[in-house]
Amino acid sequence: MEIYLIRHTTPAIESGICYGFSDIDVADTFETEAAAVKAKLPEGDFDVYSSPLLRCHKLATTLFGDKVITDERLKEMNFGAWEMLAWEAIGKEELQTWADDFVQAKVPQGESYEELYLRTMAVVEEIIEKGNNAVLVTHGGVIRSILAHATNTPLVDSFDLKVQYGRISQLQVENGDIKVIFYNS
Repeated sequence: MEIYLIRHTTPAIESGICYGFSDIDVADTFETEAAAVKAKLPEGDFDVYSSPLLRCHKLATTLFGDKVITDERLKEMNFGAWEMLAWEAIGKEELQTWADDFVQAKVPQGESYEELYLRTMAVVEEIIEKGNNAVLVTHGGVIRSILAHATNTPLVDSFDLKVQYGRISQLQVENGDIKVIFYNS
């Protein structure tokens, strides 16, 4: 069984802004980036899952038409009270408290990285149980958490796994074991 993870294309937001659950549109480069993703996709029949957020769903439907299944659990991390704030506008103490233990510490009115990981892996386990080849069009945090699981990387070290916009990662599942074939292609 193969699972392809596709990160959405460049979002239409200036750098330095905290966003996760916010429904951001894609940048003007979308058509070019989507064509580059499409050129790398393998042939075959896939179940296609997407975050419902516009930056993912737009790419998923552009690539796969109306066969896309949306799943709330594939959303990016919920940054709660910090959503759409400039990172520098977030209180330094509050930000440092979270940064010191971002895996377990919850963002105010949001979630922890561990909570994102748990909801993400619940989706992945359901997909593996179905046994069909699948594509997930989702976000950097979601993909990073799946790659961390597949490579036995502790969540605290998972940000060393760089996941770029509009890139594909391939996983192979055999007897319940997940192996990374490539990532960030």
